[in-house]
Amino acid sequence: MIPFHIFDTLLFLFPFVVILFLLLRFRSKQKSTKEYFQAEGSLSWFVAGTAMVATTFAADTPLAVTEIIRGQGIAGNWIWWYMAVGGFVTVFFFSKLWKRSGASTDLELIGLRYSGKEANFLRGIKAFVIGFLLNLVILGWVNLAMLKIIPVFFPEWTPSHILIYLLLFGVFYTSIAGLRGISYIDVFQFFLAWIGCILFAYFAVNLPSIGGLDGLRSKLDSSKILFFPNGSSGTLPWDHFLILLTVLWWSSWYPGSEPGGGGYIAQRILATKNENAALKGSLWFVIAHYFVRPWPWILVALVSVILYPNLSDKESGKGFLMVLQEGMPKGMFGLMLSAFLAAYLSTLATHLNWGASYLVNDLWKPMVQPGKPDSYYLKVSYTVQIITAVCSFFLAVFGMETIKGAWVFLLEASSGIGFILIARWFFWRISAWTEILAFILSPLLYLLFSIYLKIEFPYSILYTAVSSAVLLILSTYIFPNTSSEILLQFYAKTKPPFFFWKGLFQKENQTQIIYPNRLNVSLLGTLSGLSFVFGGLYFIQCFMWKDGEILIGLLFFLLGLLGLYLSLRSLQNRSEM
Repeated sequence: MIPFHIFDTLLFLFPFVVILFLLLRFRSKQKSTKEYFQAEGSLSWFVAGTAMVATTFAADTPLAVTEIIRGQGIAGNWIWWYMAVGGFVTVFFFSKLWKRSGASTDLELIGLRYSGKEANFLRGIKAFVIGFLLNLVILGWVNLAMLKIIPVFFPEWTPSHILIYLLLFGVFYTSIAGLRGISYIDVFQFFLAWIGCILFAYFAVNLPSIGGLDGLRSKLDSSKILFFPNGSSGTLPWDHFLILLTVLWWSSWYPGSEPGGGGYIAQRILATKNENAALKGSLWFVIAHYFVRPWPWILVALVSVILYPNLSDKESGKGFLMVLQEGMPKGMFGLMLSAFLAAYLSTLATHLNWGASYLVNDLWKPMVQPGKPDSYYLKVSYTVQIITAVCSFFLAVFGMETIKGAWVFLLEASSGIGFILIARWFFWRISAWTEILAFILSPLLYLLFSIYLKIEFPYSILYTAVSSAVLLILSTYIFPNTSSEILLQFYAKTKPPFFFWKGLFQKENQTQIIYPNRLNVSLLGTLSGLSFVFGGLYFIQCFMWKDGEILIGLLFFLLGLLGLYLSLRSLQNRSEM
């Protein structure tokens, strides 16, 4: 064990003191479910967007990036960078639609968009499956990451005992804080974790055994520092790269990057004060998530390749933590411990609150015990959060190795679900039956193509996604449509693009109402955002290694910045500025 200096101890205790202060300052004071789960729709764009980023910065994220880089180099990061495509689509095409819906959760949108008993069934089953079962698995993995991190800092302690204390603290402040308090605490936790990783990367790169950026590059195999895959062994294969960018972003459901927005991303969008804040907050999230954060993780991961070249695949992620043992300055150990605690607690708090919002707002309140006062539903929420925390603990300690295969299966088997989550905004014929079919059809097609026909990844996902999209569109002409009254109300409230809704107006002989959506500007914003993020990442790579087409990277970065400015300015409502 690396001995704790007084600075390490102070930095270890620091986040707990700040969290308690922020808890007293920003906790939910109104005892209502709207305040507890949605902060009364009053969050600023910066708080909402930063809270989204903090949640995606789980304790195992740097370890996962390290594992990727040790296996496939920098180019391997495209296995998650591709999600920026869906992120910018959510920003410019869907964030304002979400805010206009007025829903408390993204599952409440089901009741606004669909009709009939099938809508209630879909809302209830998704609330239980996503809000409890999948959320439980996500938290189980987050807890498992902490069980691996804790021994690095406290080798003489039992990791599960420390995890119990962290869970108790997380449940305590989550229950008291509500979404408002959680979001402000997330802002602090994000910057603590981000600054900690930047300093860690700086000291790691400048270790005597590394010798700065030039020394790092000279000691690495050239395949490890490729930004784009080139098809050679040791990097991400070209076909994987292309399918990620063209298919996976719209086809697969993944927490934090749901096609069209959803989950805790939608929760934070719905909690913003107006449409402009929803647009700017989601934009800040995507930029911070994909552009601001990655390079410190990447640099430390590359350092670990030099210092620990013989780690097994299973242990490769721990290379990030092992670099801490290489002569870091006093206080760095405590700062990184604080960073990991901040990352863990922000993810834990958001998932507990978000999961409870589904189970209470979309299952218990409308279907199990309707008509009760909010104080009753808040007590149910506290109970749900405690049960979720306890179950996630036992899952991490005793069951994660057996569930890993099922979780990977769920991720890959969702590759036909995302299409319908996007299409429901644009095509009036999509009904609750269509979405129910999507959740049944997608895993069945995955089993057909991947298990029975043994089509290899990622082509199995390509077949599943395309087949699902075709079959689901055909099904809309077979299944009963949603009530025209509900559809017209939804259209008037959310104001989606008119083109695929005109059939509804013709069917009902209604006067056509065309709301301006500026789809050309939204497309410009999406392409500009991708140019800004990917051009910026590439520019930093060229600048650090003094190699590559640095002017091209800078050009795409600046053009993206200009396009984002023009798009944002054009799409903002002047009345809200």
